[in-house]
Amino acid sequence: GLNGVGTKAVNALSERFSVRSFRDGQSVEATFTRGKLHLEEGGEAVQEPNGTEISFVADPEIFGEVQFQEEMIRRRVRLYTYLNPNLTIVYNGTPYLSQGGLLDLVNEETEAEALYPPLQFREAGLDLSLTHTGRYQENYFSFVNGQFTAHGGTHLSAFREGVLKAVNEFSKKRFEGDDVREGLVGAIAIKLKEPVFESQTKNKLGNTEIRSELMNRVHDVVLDLLHRNPRTAETILLKVEETQKLRKELQSVKKIAR
Repeated sequence: GLNGVGTKAVNALSERFSVRSFRDGQSVEATFTRGKLHLEEGGEAVQEPNGTEISFVADPEIFGEVQFQEEMIRRRVRLYTYLNPNLTIVYNGTPYLSQGGLLDLVNEETEAEALYPPLQFREAGLDLSLTHTGRYQENYFSFVNGQFTAHGGTHLSAFREGVLKAVNEFSKKRFEGDDVREGLVGAIAIKLKEPVFESQTKNKLGNTEIRSELMNRVHDVVLDLLHRNPRTAETILLKVEETQKLRKELQSVKKIAR
């Protein structure tokens, strides 16, 4: 997190919690037993690269028998690799690595369902990727400063609106949002100096002041991607037009039924 509350919580719920820092051949260690510091060492020479090692044992007096949810951990590790291309994370002896970043995430989530190769844009403060599938619902992955925002927020709203505006401008038509975004699988990651989250778990971003600027930036990026990939753009427009046609036919059927 941003202020150490997660570390304090893990420490408070651990039978043993240890933090060891390695810097320039020296190390310092702090060890806690059920939240109480009882050992601190410093100045020991080590042959380790710079970094921090954290270890803990869940307190059986609180949890009883403990089991880690392997799939959840693997999933979180994969998300970190998507956000940090070329970073290798080793979990239980298995290395995880992504070279394409969010492009790999969208590819993995769509696999054979993608109607066209996912589009991607990446710069220092903005990374995004998207494609369409034959699904009836939208599916998004949004991140802020490396944090997975499961409930979206301002950045996700700006992404959805920016894609709609770009498709409409490119096609010179006025499609509805549901028509453009049906079957869309997208991922967006941004970096902010002062993010405001709606809860300590950081599931949703609340910085409303960034919405307009970010939406315009997404619009520009997606519009440029459409112009650079005419075949993909054609596939998208065919998909959107089919969705629009089906929606109007369903509305007609409902009207007759009423």
